[in-house]
Amino acid sequence: MKIFIYKTIFVLISIYILFEFTIGHQIRKFENKINLITSKENIYKVKEKVKKEMRDSLNKDRILDKEEAEIIKKFLEKIKKEIN
Repeated sequence: MKIFIYKTIFVLISIYILFEFTIGHQIRKFENKINLITSKENIYKVKEKVKKEMRDSLNKDRILDKEEAEIIKKFLEKIKKEIN
């Protein structure tokens, strides 16, 4: 009976360690990435970068090239049709 209990404890500890080194590690990596993305400091950096890019684009003659402008124009026209 003692051997069965020892084997059971050994198997449970082995399963736990295996879980921590495989699935648990992956879960922690995703949690860290989510925390990094949603941190106030990172959000502030992204906002500042967007503002800088918008300021830079105001100094250009054309923001979009002709192909991009045509695609956006067609897309907006399609949206207008669907709204009406």
